[in-house]
Amino acid sequence: MSTTTRATPSAGHGTRQRESALYRLGAGAARHPIRVILAWLVLLAAATVSAGYFTSHLTSGGNEVTDSESLRAEQVIEGRFPSVASEGDVFVVHSARLTAQDPEFRRAVDGVVGRAAARPEVISVGIPYTAPERLISPDGHTALVRVGLTGDPVELQRQAGPLQEVARSLSTPEIEVYLTGSAPLAAEIGAQGGEDLARAESIGFPAAAVVLVIAFGSLVAAGIPLLLGVVTLLAAFGVLGVAALFTDFDVFVQTAVSMVAIAVGIDYSLFIVTRFREELARATGDRAEAAGRTMETAGHAVVFSAITVVVALTGLLLVRAPSVHAMALGMIAAVTVMMIIAVTLLPAVLGLLGERINRLAVPWARRSLANPDPEHSAWARIAAMVMRRPLVIATVVTLALGAASLPVFQLQYGVDLGTGAVSDSRAGKGYNLVAQAFAPGALTPISVVAANRDGLFTDAQLDAIARFTADAERDARIDEVVSITGVLDEQVRSHDSTALAQVITAAHDRVQELVSRDGGAAVITIWSRYGADTEQTAGLVRDLRERAHAAFTPVGLTASTGGSPARIVDVTDESTRGMPLVVGSVLAASWVLLLIAFRSLVLPFLAIVMNLLTSGAAFGLAVLVFQEGHGADLFGVQRTGFVQVLVPLFAFALVFGLSMDYQVFMLSRMREEYARTGDSTGAVTSGITHTARVITAAATIMVVVFAAFMFTRNLEIKQMGFMLGLAVLIDATIVRLLLMPSLIRLMGRWAWWPARVTTPDRPCPVEPPK
Repeated sequence: MSTTTRATPSAGHGTRQRESALYRLGAGAARHPIRVILAWLVLLAAATVSAGYFTSHLTSGGNEVTDSESLRAEQVIEGRFPSVASEGDVFVVHSARLTAQDPEFRRAVDGVVGRAAARPEVISVGIPYTAPERLISPDGHTALVRVGLTGDPVELQRQAGPLQEVARSLSTPEIEVYLTGSAPLAAEIGAQGGEDLARAESIGFPAAAVVLVIAFGSLVAAGIPLLLGVVTLLAAFGVLGVAALFTDFDVFVQTAVSMVAIAVGIDYSLFIVTRFREELARATGDRAEAAGRTMETAGHAVVFSAITVVVALTGLLLVRAPSVHAMALGMIAAVTVMMIIAVTLLPAVLGLLGERINRLAVPWARRSLANPDPEHSAWARIAAMVMRRPLVIATVVTLALGAASLPVFQLQYGVDLGTGAVSDSRAGKGYNLVAQAFAPGALTPISVVAANRDGLFTDAQLDAIARFTADAERDARIDEVVSITGVLDEQVRSHDSTALAQVITAAHDRVQELVSRDGGAAVITIWSRYGADTEQTAGLVRDLRERAHAAFTPVGLTASTGGSPARIVDVTDESTRGMPLVVGSVLAASWVLLLIAFRSLVLPFLAIVMNLLTSGAAFGLAVLVFQEGHGADLFGVQRTGFVQVLVPLFAFALVFGLSMDYQVFMLSRMREEYARTGDSTGAVTSGITHTARVITAAATIMVVVFAAFMFTRNLEIKQMGFMLGLAVLIDATIVRLLLMPSLIRLMGRWAWWPARVTTPDRPCPVEPPK
């Protein structure tokens, strides 16, 4: 890093001899604020266009796992069954009075079949009367018209709207018609996600504004972090709009990125604005000097924190799931964009405002703005109390956080498909009708694929498929099984290779989705009696996989089990496998970064232990609330019996990264003081006294922003908002104000070893005390 020489006195800092790159960047932006702001306005205009592309190309998301068995099954189906539709949705025809045999009901079904077949995106239509045992409910009041569609996930969701209008137009007071399935539900979930985001922002922004006004005592100063939060969100969406040209993002990414961008944007701005006001007072109004000093102190801490968050989120790339990678990319984009804004746009805005940043002071804050006295504040009294009783405080806090972490060992993963969030929509109503009239797994079948490499199945291989089918039909958890051998036995009373070749040559409609054109790959479709996201179905998938491998491998067939239930099993297993990898990589990277930042072998270790206690306590309390239901009513949530499968991964990486904000900010101030005086106790006291107010304000803002997302209807977002908000609250209060200072006080100079002290009487690296 290049430096240039200068000699500028700065009160409390002595004469400075060198300018850092961050100093020059901040001072330069403050000297030329109009240029910098105009450049950012151009970038934001482009980001607005790009953000529109991002939000219009969101998908429903998926549970695919790279190189998983469910993915291999899908690849075999795509490769060996080219005529099979990309997706199968259903029109649900229901009447409370009429049955499927009544003429009026039949006319309604005929109308659905005719209108659906006329649509260009529909490549196949299943008439319920051709397979009444599967497509007409036992009571006769509900019939399903299956439609095969083509297109990628975005196209399928767009097609869902016009098809839903077809269903709406065919509905009468006597007969209800709904379209449901993956794409219609995904479209509704996407729309609901947009509503949830608007609701969360309408709660989070006003609450954050109140906290900022209280913290700064000035409407102008309070407005800057809010403005930067909005700018960060827009710029992050703009970056993701470019990324969307190359990869897919789901609606969960949009909401999570909004959560992180708003919280981090406000948080980082708060740190920098607070330091700028201090430096402006020291520099006697010199805006460029104050902005430069702010950047090489608070700005340096923000840059380091952002890098730490990015490194922590990078650990998520070790999980073999595209949806996790997309989420990590989205949150990395948000944090990186804010870091760039913090060291370019923000100092320009501060330079433009100068002392006007304290304008529009609220009445109760005018005295403190004119005569700030942190040494006699409540935070100073708390610091003094911690310094007097460090052992008692450290023991009590550690035991309390350890106890709160114990429920983590009872953590149960689960998957909520999100249908409950859109149960009032037309797609949601159709889904619920199917679940009530048929087996809950009627819309989410399991696909067991058996394939060979040598063309037509042999008689022995067909016998193996028949035995597997018969065994599955005897399983009480299974509602129905459809396989090529079952169809052959029904039609020609034989399932040998000769019969198979005859049926394939005849191109019978019933077998096109059951056996490939070359007769060497078969799909056995199995419907569970339970929902796709239940423990019973997960157990069924595991059993079917074991049976399939045992039945097909000896006769030379490869076996793979796919479908939505199988993807849920695979992503659950991958989350379990990936969690230790993510935790280990994040811990190792954080230790190295903190070692570089503070040149202490002890502080990184303490930081990791405290962050683990914070994460453990937050996760443990989330298990108690969501999984066990304790206090669920207090937080306005329902007991789920599980934690959404990917939430702990995301939450851990974010909690560990975001907690570094306060850690780096407070420790940087402590280290500044320690390097100046060599007094560890005084450095800790000074660090708390000068940073506790801003850390508490920043934490409060993060908590209210994260808590606002608990008002959404998406379970993942609810649980993530709860974990993040609680972790930040614990970290910024119990850990940063009590545990960390007490531990550093107990360790004395050991905590900083082997950091250097720059005072004349301590010119060498600090040695361990004798």
